[in-house]
Amino acid sequence: MNLCQSNRELTKEIKEFLLNVGDVKEESITDYLVWKWKEIDKRFKSISVSTFTRQEESKVSGADFEMEIWLIGKKKSYPLVIQAKKFIKPYDAYVSKLNYPKNTKGQMNKLLSYAALNNKLPFYVFYSLPDKKTRTMCRSNGVHDCGVFLACANDIEKFADGKYGKRVSKNNILKKSNPFHCIFCCPLSFHSDYFETYFNATESEGEDVATPKYINYLLKAHPLELDARYIKSLIKEYELENYRYIAAYDMRDNE
Repeated sequence: MNLCQSNRELTKEIKEFLLNVGDVKEESITDYLVWKWKEIDKRFKSISVSTFTRQEESKVSGADFEMEIWLIGKKKSYPLVIQAKKFIKPYDAYVSKLNYPKNTKGQMNKLLSYAALNNKLPFYVFYSLPDKKTRTMCRSNGVHDCGVFLACANDIEKFADGKYGKRVSKNNILKKSNPFHCIFCCPLSFHSDYFETYFNATESEGEDVATPKYINYLLKAHPLELDARYIKSLIKEYELENYRYIAAYDMRDNE
């Protein structure tokens, strides 16, 4: 199964999961996503930060960021910092949800400031169920078989700030997204300008960021032979405790 097909299958499985487990929370959807991603494509590797730390459950569930994932290419690698939201109903106080917690926008501000400080790309993943009116930025992308959508956090901030009004729909928000599998299916991806074209990433964003030791280790190590002590030291050295998952996806053979 090639890179595009495997990720189409993945986002379709997430849609089926959402349809069949209606009350599932974002954290559990991410757990399922990571598990199935590993199962479908061995080029995807990840670690659960909590597995290698002694965090209390309350702290684990309150991680600032759902995932950091490095998309590794021959010419350029994209370091994405991701927060996740589950948006299912047509309308569900989405402006307030984006201003979490307590209308302070604290979660979003932390994502944006952290990404800017570390020259990484801030994104939201929306776990959602498309309907017949759902449209995304790319029109030919299998949107209706998808349960995972990717949107630039800078674009989503405009919803939180009320630019589009106080009452916005799920489909209003998804118009600023693309199905997650588009990263791996779009011809632009293999010319290193997908993020610049769809998400207004500048030429400098994500560049000149050396692939850190923890990602190089993840790419090289066999999943069953991970050195727990070494990973713990890397988590501490790079201050990764605020993530649920650290991941890398090796796309070099597909460019």
